[in-house]
Order: sequence, then C-alpha cells, then structure tokens
Amino acid sequence: MAALSLQGLLITWILVGVLEESASVYGESRALINVAPLIILLIGGFAGDRFDARRFLFFLAILTAVVPVLLIFGMSNLNVWMVIAFGAGTTILSSLADPARQGMVNRVSHLDIQRSIALITIVPSLVGIAAMSAGTQLERLGLVPVLLVLAGFYLLAAVAVLGLPELPPIKKERIDIVEGFRNVLSVPIIRNLIGMNFVSAIFNAGGYMVVMPYILMEHYAGGTLPVDDGTLLTAMFIAFTIGSTGSTIVLYWMMPLKHPGKIYVSLQLFRILVILGIWLQPSPLLFLLFVMCWGINMGITSTLIRSTLQEMAPPAHRSKVLGFYLFTFTLSSILAAWILGHIVEWLGALNALLPGVVISVGLYLYGRYWSGYWEFRSPSVL
Repeated sequence: MAALSLQGLLITWILVGVLEESASVYGESRALINVAPLIILLIGGFAGDRFDARRFLFFLAILTAVVPVLLIFGMSNLNVWMVIAFGAGTTILSSLADPARQGMVNRVSHLDIQRSIALITIVPSLVGIAAMSAGTQLERLGLVPVLLVLAGFYLLAAVAVLGLPELPPIKKERIDIVEGFRNVLSVPIIRNLIGMNFVSAIFNAGGYMVVMPYILMEHYAGGTLPVDDGTLLTAMFIAFTIGSTGSTIVLYWMMPLKHPGKIYVSLQLFRILVILGIWLQPSPLLFLLFVMCWGINMGITSTLIRSTLQEMAPPAHRSKVLGFYLFTFTLSSILAAWILGHIVEWLGALNALLPGVVISVGLYLYGRYWSGYWEFRSPSVL
C-alpha cells in the first residue's frame, strides 16, 4: 500500500504537473493503465483459489519490484507511453495478487470479518499517508530516487509475505470463468453489492481520481499545479486519505455492525452534500475539508461493501468473488477516466462533478428499496 499510494500520486504528478497533459489525455492514460489488468483480475481470482496463496504472493511481489527499475532506464526519454507502461505493469501484477491477498483474510484472522477488513484497511492506509508525504519532495528528490523507494517497498512486501502460514487451496479446480460468474450471480446480495459499487465508482470514485486534480489547476493554483514540490496535489491526496483512514478507525471500534447496509445507503446522501460543497468553489481550507469528508464517505462505504462480500462469499469461491468485485471496480475506473476526462474539457472541472449527484440519488433509492442491503443482517454480530 505504501508503494501503490506513492505510485498513484507519482503518475498523476508526472502526467499533469511534469508533462502538462490535457484532461482528455490524462483520462485516457488512466484508462489505458487500468485496461490491462481487467482479465488478469479474473485469472487472479481463480489462481487465489487454486494455488498456495503465500507462495503466489511472494513471487508476484518480487516481480513488481522490477517494474520501477525498468522505468529508471528510460528516464532520458520520459513520455506518456512510458508512464502508461509503468502504471500498467505494476497494476497487472497487483491485480494478480489482490484476490488472493483479500481472500486469505478469512483464513488467517482471529477477528470477525468486519473488523478484520477494517484493520487491514487502517494499517496500510496509515503507511500510505506516510509514503505520500514524500510527494512534497518530488521535485527535490527527483524521479529516480522515488522509483527506487517504490522498488524497495515492493521488496519489503515480499519479505512480509514470508511471515504468513502456508495457505493451500481449499478446493483445486480448473479455471472456468463462466462458472465463476455463476458463483457471483447465485447470491443476490453479492450481485447487488457488486453492481452498486460498479455504478458508484464511475462518477464518485472516478470523480475524485480524474476530476479533482483539474479542479486544483483551474480554481486553486492559478491555472497550473505547483510542480516545484507538488505540495497542493499532495495535500489533497493526504486530506482524502486521512478522512478515509480516520473513518475506518472509528468504524473499527463500532464493529461488528448489525445492519451495515443502512449506513452504506444513508451515506449516499451525505456524498451529495460533499460534492455540492466542492462545486460551490469554497476557500482552499474548506476545499480540503470537503475532500476529507469525501474520504470519510468512501472509507466507510468501501469497507462495508468489501466486508459484506467476504462474509457472504462461499469459502471455496471467495477469491473468485473478490476477483469479480475488483474486476468491476477496475472496469468502472476505466470508464470514469475516459468519460470524465472528456466531460472536464466539455463542461469544466467543477461541472464534471454533478453527474455524481444524480448517481448518488439513484444509489440511495435502489439501496433503500430494492437491493436487500438495507435489511441485511451481518453474521459477524453472531
């Protein structure tokens, strides 16, 4: 998480601040970075259920450490395509690992699933905040040292994996994507949650990742980002992460929650207030406060969605279910990057946030009356 947090900031900083690409190019670049792992996520879900998860994760962490080093050798001719290749390479390898890493939580944790998910969100996020603080020194340190730090983080992750017990597959089976879809669709609550998360991520999570950097450029940085040290962009990322992590810490002490769906659905209305607050173009301090509130919202909703999926997924197919969940989330980020990048150029950055208001209203109504999540009672309370 330390590496991925710093890398996400680094890619944005290079494309927007260093190469000074337009919103459409930035959005399309983000989309291309996220296209590569789509099918890989499905394969990763099957691999997580089929192979020993510890060995699988160790091998992938070592491979991922090589990718930042490869970019260093091409620094003399840095361009958009190199950044895309760098982002896609690490994303592909991370996508192979994610379903197995998330699926093993049920097998190694002694806590209930809700608090387990909250805990493995809190600790890496705190580390991620510390890693992103290096973003204020991007210009002073230079890209090469930061890329070496990224490689070092991935190597440390490989070492950490060695501390896990052996995790052989629960049930060995051949890879059958069609059967995997049936496993996802057979449980209504899983089907509805994945669908709601997919729709939400296009204009809500996507709005934060794609639109917000251009709101900074157009309204808070005199038309350009402060590329000398990346302070403003880093402050936005850190404010969001503090909100998401802080809310998850509070959520941890409230868990296990009997009716997580009621909280998730109600927060769709809170997000509307946050988006409209940013749309009104407040002062820089209030802007960061609204960004933090957006982080609070997303921290809680994403934790509740994921914990419910892990509670309800059949044990022998847990990695596959999580793989499909990550697949739809990645697909939504691709659509968000492409659609919102063009909306920013068409309507302006602030107005590109407004579709998220409509989406949030729709999610509230569907979640409240038709999804079944409002009435859902978590087995963790037992």
